[in-house]
Amino acid sequence: MKEEKYWLLLSKKITGEATAEELLQLEEFLHSNAEWQANMETLQELWNSRPTARPGTIQKSSDAYLAHINRLKEKALDFDIAGAEETPVQYSFNPRKPLYKRLAVYAVAITFIAAISLLYWLSGPSHQNMPVASVKPVNEVSVGQGSKSHIQLPDGSQVWINSGSTLTYDNFLRANNREVQLNGEAYFDVVKDPEHPFIVHTSGIDIKVLGTAFNVKAYKTESTIEATLIHGSIEVINKNRPGTPKIMLKPHEKLVYNKYPVADPRDQRADVKPAEPDAYSITIKPLTKNIADSDIVETAWVYNKLSFEDERFEDLALKMEKWYNLKISIESEKLRNYKISGSFVNETPEEALKELQFLMPFSYSIRNNEVKIMRK
Repeated sequence: MKEEKYWLLLSKKITGEATAEELLQLEEFLHSNAEWQANMETLQELWNSRPTARPGTIQKSSDAYLAHINRLKEKALDFDIAGAEETPVQYSFNPRKPLYKRLAVYAVAITFIAAISLLYWLSGPSHQNMPVASVKPVNEVSVGQGSKSHIQLPDGSQVWINSGSTLTYDNFLRANNREVQLNGEAYFDVVKDPEHPFIVHTSGIDIKVLGTAFNVKAYKTESTIEATLIHGSIEVINKNRPGTPKIMLKPHEKLVYNKYPVADPRDQRADVKPAEPDAYSITIKPLTKNIADSDIVETAWVYNKLSFEDERFEDLALKMEKWYNLKISIESEKLRNYKISGSFVNETPEEALKELQFLMPFSYSIRNNEVKIMRK
């Protein structure tokens, strides 16, 4: 009902029939839906323009338009279409017409908008060169560096979003699907719905689940994508190799996907075989069992803990950049490859650096949000 009201108000605005109260109501609709806003701007521009069409396309668009008029005529017995065949794009609206006639006029206005849109598309010199409105997803959650966020999706699923990440999704309950797009890291606790699988899209893999808890790390700036399953089951699809078999993860397993092809891909589990010698590498690693989720390195961040285990200092520095909103540079190659283990909970950046100095010898300087690390 709300969407029907929106289209009625939009047609009245474009045709100049809307009252001040109706314009305010339309404005409220537009503020609540970015896609409707983009639609209105595009259709307003099309209404005000009259492109020069090629002879053949004018006839096709006119035929389509008149077909719509005939269908409207069947629904509104007193609907007057006199002269429509000769001048289908010119109408005079009388605000004092009876209600049922005005509704028919507004229906024609919407039909006219569709006909103009079709004509505009067909008449251009090249469809690919046509200006296309940029319609943003209905929902987009962006989390800055040094922050985290927790949201509930329309189906009741819970999502924790890590720093420097963006999660986008449409109103998938109305669209009869549950799909999200992730750039960054997020932990999902998905509500079970066998008829509507939950799918996480990343730049390299798609992850399909029915109901489970898992973590996905898929930053565009990093060379790998990780999917860590805590409980339940997930199915992983390699987007760059559509023909390869799907991979099913078991609880307490982590899949590491390399975004770039390698010469000799290997896997630690025998039932996962690369399709070709140059296939993108996928490695499955077991997690340590019988430990709390807050102690698992891959999911500790959900519990406000930055954990690292046998990790190169250079890789830890990248995590610390996101965790503390810093820019860290390590000047020594030996320090960059130094492997360390530990965790930070409530430490400040300087406290974290001082604790790391107990594990390896280095000095550092901090200026604003930039940290420079040097050999001692």
